[in-house]
Amino acid sequence: MAPEILRKSPYTPASDIYSFSMIMWEFTSGNPPFSYEECDAVSICEGKRPKIMENTPKCYADLMKKCWDEDPSNRPTVIMLENIISQWINCVNEYYRINDDENNIIMPNIDDPQLKNDMLEYVKANKANLEHQEKI
Repeated sequence: MAPEILRKSPYTPASDIYSFSMIMWEFTSGNPPFSYEECDAVSICEGKRPKIMENTPKCYADLMKKCWDEDPSNRPTVIMLENIISQWINCVNEYYRINDDENNIIMPNIDDPQLKNDMLEYVKANKANLEHQEKI
């Protein structure tokens, strides 16, 4: 629950974005936020957030942090999230479409250097997570 809601402020779209950040975190951990540690409403209102999991792509972690920003006005809008995530999905899908053979890596033609970097972070993290899962 967003800190402002815990402080009895009304629900807003920004509150939903905070909740989305907790879902983003759960995707990377496989567990509900704070399931590894005690946390109460006061801690959340004081800025406590879940620890970002190892092998989380930096671009994903950065977006998650923006979504759980203490100040609701600093959080991205749904439109902004849709745009960013759609770009990531399209870029990563293109990467995997043209790179079905790990021995012959071809970079997709991406003009935006930040988007290209984000895609490479995702691919690297995905590979590390797959290797970790194989060891389990």
